[in-house]
This record gives sequence, C-alpha cells and structure tokens, in this order.
Amino acid sequence: MDLTKLVDGSFVIKETGMARQYKLARKMKKITLTAAARELGVTQPALSSWESERKAPSIEALIRMAKFYGVTTDFLLGLSQEADPRKDWLAPIDPSLIPVLHETPVFSPTRGWAFVDAVTEELHFANGETLPVSNLNELYIMAPVLMCPSVTNNPALAKSELQEYDEVWVEPISTDRLLQQELRGWYRVKKYYVENTIGQRFYFDFYGAKWLAFSLEEKEAQNEV
Repeated sequence: MDLTKLVDGSFVIKETGMARQYKLARKMKKITLTAAARELGVTQPALSSWESERKAPSIEALIRMAKFYGVTTDFLLGLSQEADPRKDWLAPIDPSLIPVLHETPVFSPTRGWAFVDAVTEELHFANGETLPVSNLNELYIMAPVLMCPSVTNNPALAKSELQEYDEVWVEPISTDRLLQQELRGWYRVKKYYVENTIGQRFYFDFYGAKWLAFSLEEKEAQNEV
C-alpha cells in the first residue's frame, strides 16, 4: 500500500482499498454520512472525500474513525479482513435476498467484507476485486439487516406460493434506499397484486423484478409470545 504524506498531515491513497474500508465500516455501523461526520467532528464533505478517495484522513482522524465504528485501524487500512469484532454477529444470507441488498456490506469467509451491487449481482471487495455473487457459496450479513427479523433466515417466496398466504412481508427491489424503507412492510395478498394499509401495491407480473415477498412465520411467532 503506497501512501504519500501531505503537508497538512493527511495522505494521498495510491490504492482504492482504504477508502472502500471507510465506507464499509460506516455502513456496518448503520449510520448516515451526515450523522457519522457529526460524531467524528468533521464536515460532511470531508468525510465524503475520504470515502470517495479524493482525500485521505489524518492519522488522528483514522484512529477516531476506528474507535467510533468499533473496528481496528488495521481493518480501516485494509490490512486485516478478520479484524472486525462483529464478525461473530453474522447471519447467513439466502441467495434470493441479493436483489434487495444493494450497497449492503456482506461477509465472505474466504474473501472478507464486500459491498453488494444488486444491479449487476456482483460483490465489490476492499482490494478492488469484483466477483459475481454466484461465485461464492457462503455469504453472511450483520443481522437484522431488514425490518423483518426473519427475512435473513428464510428464502424469498416463489411467485407460485403467493396465493397461499393472506399476508406477506414485502421487500422492494430498488437502489433507492429511502424508497425501500418507505415501501417495505406487510401487504395483504389479492388476486393480482399485494396491497398495504395505505393502498400501495405491487403486482404479481413484476415479482422478482420489482419486489420480493417473505412468509408470515416471524409475525405468527411474535403473536404467540
């Protein structure tokens, strides 16, 4: 890894791994760029420049990031994929979930942490490597990633199974995270579509392309408690 120190104490990054690790650590903490910048005592543009490789943080800022994100400086520097203590919190991912996990950090036991690109169905690793999701047999995620706790444990329903349920949990397939959060939830199953309590609909014709559905097992278990 080649770093060039500048007069202001920051570094110019010669490889892409470090910047990608900064963003990965923030995503793992599940905090927005603006909120993270505020907690780290820097401006949002400054943190954005670190994550996009336009500039690198000072050593002091790197240490602050490591402490705040709960990882080691080696993890942020891309020196150790095993340095993250939260690897013990991981839950396995069913392959059918990939379309709804755009830009979500996932963990491969053989290659470490990566970001999901749901559009191309690829994984982008900190070292710059890109692999098709289908190339990896095991992937894990920090649970719960979705608002429905059981989603990471159950595969998505097949389209032919939808009519077997009165109600299903819907996860929109979109690169717009705000839209995903707004539209995900419990939907009643109708003849040609599913509909939530405020009239938002997803049609069966677009199942697998625009949305995925999951069973009611978790909700039923909660009701039994």
